[in-house]
Amino acid sequence: MRDVRVGYDMHSDAIALSSYPALDPTPRTPVPYRRTFCIGSPYMKKLAALILFLGVLIAACGGSDDEQPPSEFAPRNLTVLVGGGVGTSSLNEYYPNAIEIRAGDTITWRMNGQGDDPHTVTFAPDLSEVIDIVPKPNGNPDEFIFATTLVDPTRRAGQPVEEHDLAAYINSGIMFGYQVGEGVPLIDTFSLKFPEPGTYEYSCGIHEFHRGLVVVKDASTADLPNQVAIDENAQREIAFGQNIVDSLQGLVAQETTVLDIEPGPDDTSRFIVAAGMGTPEAEVLEFFPPSMTIDKGDTITWISSRFHAVVFGGDEGVPPFYLTERRVRGTPYVVANPRVLFPSEPSSEYDGMGFRSSGLIGYGQRPGGLGFTLTFTEAGTFPYACPIHSGMVGRITVRGE
Repeated sequence: MRDVRVGYDMHSDAIALSSYPALDPTPRTPVPYRRTFCIGSPYMKKLAALILFLGVLIAACGGSDDEQPPSEFAPRNLTVLVGGGVGTSSLNEYYPNAIEIRAGDTITWRMNGQGDDPHTVTFAPDLSEVIDIVPKPNGNPDEFIFATTLVDPTRRAGQPVEEHDLAAYINSGIMFGYQVGEGVPLIDTFSLKFPEPGTYEYSCGIHEFHRGLVVVKDASTADLPNQVAIDENAQREIAFGQNIVDSLQGLVAQETTVLDIEPGPDDTSRFIVAAGMGTPEAEVLEFFPPSMTIDKGDTITWISSRFHAVVFGGDEGVPPFYLTERRVRGTPYVVANPRVLFPSEPSSEYDGMGFRSSGLIGYGQRPGGLGFTLTFTEAGTFPYACPIHSGMVGRITVRGE
């Protein structure tokens, strides 16, 4: 007998038989032998299981483009610049002014530029209660100091970086940018960690208009600015302020810029001079103009919208504004020199002899008010300065009759 083979026609599912002619007398063309597979066969079941296993394995190995973001990002240390400018060009701002970070990130504020203005980074439950100059403890009525809570950093030497707390007062200490006195710490950086999401405002304790904002997002938030983007924002804001002070420096260079000239008695003139000029965030610390020539009997009125003084030292010279005084514990007191802080004798005439001070002049409750006036009664050349800002100097030349 010949073998009988059974095969499956994949197109018709018919069974083909090849047998002895005696068993199948009808002549037929035999169906060629083909190895074909039934879906329900054990072989097909094993193949399907293998394909499923490989699919799961590929997905587990990261073959998908739709990966889920991490639940949290690694904490970062980011930098914000404090102030800026060079010489008498002063930028009083944080750069960038507002920053978005994640919970767990740390910000380090760094003193920027070579300007002549001090700054702080101060967080407080009520920023309106942050005060710069206060009466000296057990001192005389005219003795005032910079608040020790502002001068001293809240982070002590050797302690870990502080963490932000809405209920806490946290302060960098005063960043002078130079050594203001023996024993007073030279502070040029300040760091603070932000553990909780929220929106937090902070300010400079010296310039109350100088404020910044930290927006803290959840630790899993994606697409927040990195340091490169933060630096780019900072430079754009710095460039805006720099354009302002550069334009004002052009007025200084002309040496003829006065706010106004008014007629006075007996053919004299009254000149209105700006003590400093600019926006709160971008100011030129100069007198406008720094040098003037006037006639005997003329009057000058200096007007300030910020934080300045007009001081003629006479033979003594112009005294410093910042003094230091040792105390039993802690850093020395930073004393506001009363000869600069308060107006001198009320006489409005000046013959070039002796000491004259406007006191602190500017907006708000300044001891000298908003301005200061002197009438020059003798010929001569008289230098003067704002002791609060070391580069802010002027000269008045008075012609005789």
